[in-house]
Amino acid sequence: MNALFCRRATLAGVALSAVLSVAACTASAPAESGGSSAGSTSDGGQALPVEQLCGDQPLKIAHVAGFGANSWRKITQAELTDELSACPNVTLEYTQADNDLQKYITAINSYTAQGFDAIVTYDDFGSQALSALKNAHDAGVVVVPYIADPGGEVGVDYDGYVQYNFDVEGDTMAKWLGGQVQPGSTLLFSGGLPGGSPSTVALWDGINETSKELGGAFTPLTNEPQPSSWDAAYEQRAMAGALTKYPEIDALASDYGVASKGGLRAFINAGRPIPPLATSATDNELGCMWLQHHEANPGFQLLTLDGTTTVVRIAARKALAALNDQPDNEPENFELPTFVDTLGGKLPTCREDLPPDADLSSALSPEQLSAVFQ
Repeated sequence: MNALFCRRATLAGVALSAVLSVAACTASAPAESGGSSAGSTSDGGQALPVEQLCGDQPLKIAHVAGFGANSWRKITQAELTDELSACPNVTLEYTQADNDLQKYITAINSYTAQGFDAIVTYDDFGSQALSALKNAHDAGVVVVPYIADPGGEVGVDYDGYVQYNFDVEGDTMAKWLGGQVQPGSTLLFSGGLPGGSPSTVALWDGINETSKELGGAFTPLTNEPQPSSWDAAYEQRAMAGALTKYPEIDALASDYGVASKGGLRAFINAGRPIPPLATSATDNELGCMWLQHHEANPGFQLLTLDGTTTVVRIAARKALAALNDQPDNEPENFELPTFVDTLGGKLPTCREDLPPDADLSSALSPEQLSAVFQ
């Protein structure tokens, strides 16, 4: 009896109880798990191409995001669709929860009850939604969160996990910024949803840890990340308030360069010189802004760590490996490559033939990127 048949048999008896636990997201998981542990950890060796992981049985995979209202999420869904297009036996569905925890838990439970084989998910709620993920895993669904840490443990609460290497990302940003300012200079970090987002906090912690190791390279202006809601208009309002409150802002860091465009506009509107910015997950328009404003703002240097939208492809391959009992040779910590470093001579470009929101570091073709925003 193959692993896929066993998972589906388990689903019939367990999924209903998962749905009934929507209101009580701490409901106990079943005592026995029908999920496969294959692919739950990186096994070493060379990563397998997706075509070798597809299998030959029909598979239903759900992509569930806790939040989906920005261009990064749209590109990420397009990346996943493109990755799984190599598997004609795979059906993909997508939903996002509008930053509503109960809506997110309902979606996880619903896909479990419908007999989906796998759920690939960005858990914007961290451990608050862990029990829903574990219920799905224990019901026999292969669950692979990516980027945002849901808490829990691979192989116990879900089948696989991949994130940015936040320690390396934060270390790179802090050292790059620290080389341009005096020790103890003020740093304003922006990112995440109000109330905190796991991925944002992880990067914040990484930057602050390196700052301490450097003997106090920065003095954070806030006790926690200044929320951006991953939205340029929201960040522009927040940054306008920060500029009124703080007479000196020596350096900027963020987890979403697309939103940082709003912060830069606030500096421009206030007539304040733009300080150096270290960020990730950027777009075409940010490069255009740097090319337009750097001459008038010589201190406006830019570092971007990109390729962020491609991480969902790793999560998909982990899910397929688990479903088809194949080795998982994918990384659990993905190191984002440097895409722009104006100090190091890696200058941004401005592609007028592509939409402003296009992520130029994406694995999608220019035609695919254009289609995302049509």
